[in-house]
Amino acid sequence: MITSDLRALGWDDEWAKWLAESALAGSPVGRVARMETQVVTLWGAGEPVIAQLPTRLKAPDDRPAVGDWIAFSPGPPTAKVKDILPRRTIFERRAAGRKTQRQVVAANVDVVFVVSGLDGDFNPRRIERYLAAVAHSGARPVVLLTKAAALGEAEREKVSAQAHAVAGGASVHLIDVVDGFDPDAAAQYLGVGTSAALVGSSGVGKSTLLNHWAGEARQETREVRARDGRGQHTTTHRELFVLGDGALVIDTPGMRELALWADTNALDGAFPDIVALSELCKFGDCRHGVEPGCAVAEALESGSLDAARFGSFVSLRAEVEATTDEVHAQRRRANAGKQKAPRRSGSWSGRR
Repeated sequence: MITSDLRALGWDDEWAKWLAESALAGSPVGRVARMETQVVTLWGAGEPVIAQLPTRLKAPDDRPAVGDWIAFSPGPPTAKVKDILPRRTIFERRAAGRKTQRQVVAANVDVVFVVSGLDGDFNPRRIERYLAAVAHSGARPVVLLTKAAALGEAEREKVSAQAHAVAGGASVHLIDVVDGFDPDAAAQYLGVGTSAALVGSSGVGKSTLLNHWAGEARQETREVRARDGRGQHTTTHRELFVLGDGALVIDTPGMRELALWADTNALDGAFPDIVALSELCKFGDCRHGVEPGCAVAEALESGSLDAARFGSFVSLRAEVEATTDEVHAQRRRANAGKQKAPRRSGSWSGRR
């Protein structure tokens, strides 16, 4: 379903006010429904618009993402992107490759569904990592554990307890839209104009969820692998879908890995239990190692804090700090390269 109604796509008075007061005033706008290397597909301006990216927006750090609002010039001959409107939320990660740079996965979403399959994909440590990224984004996290019908009641209770223990207060739902186990549990988070994103590993059932919510096959799905019963990778690009009830959902390809692009404050949202303990430490800058009066160390010793969860916190903190250091180093090198070479004293002026 494609719509040209800006309001139905999430446009509101706040964005309209910003646009009217900006240098882009008077420009038509659209929401990115699909992102390619050189062009974006925009909805909201009648028929879908294919707009070319300017050179300054082609770098991975600067490129638009699905969910972005874009001001553009319609042409002729070709529509061209002018600029990206300010983002309210940004789900991002560290891009693959040697260079330290970010990749925006989805923008301006209200809810991020962290999807994990109960057919071998379930991993509390991975869920913590995704929740840290969602906390950094500013969106609301919801954990969906799919393919729950295959588990017995005792197994479901065990998995539910494990997921709640790492969810940091986020809602957790065990569902199975194929076999009818609480299939509509996520409907409460989807409403007219609400934007959501589905994230998680390959084969966890994100496209199956989307098709269920849409009431029809919007995305291709594949059968589970016979050798291990796990789902298979299907989605190859990020795309925005409008559901019949007016909700907006961004489906994303499965991520083999999610390297964090965040600051340490993002960990506060994913690990509120450790943050609460940290406030009881003797020293405000306690690293929870060998410092005296460390409430976290005491909780570990007593068993009230799970050692594996704390280990995950420490690992993610180190990863975020290392990425931050690398970004600062890159900026210093870039700034040093921009400095002009000093003039030689007594140099020839070039006049005759």
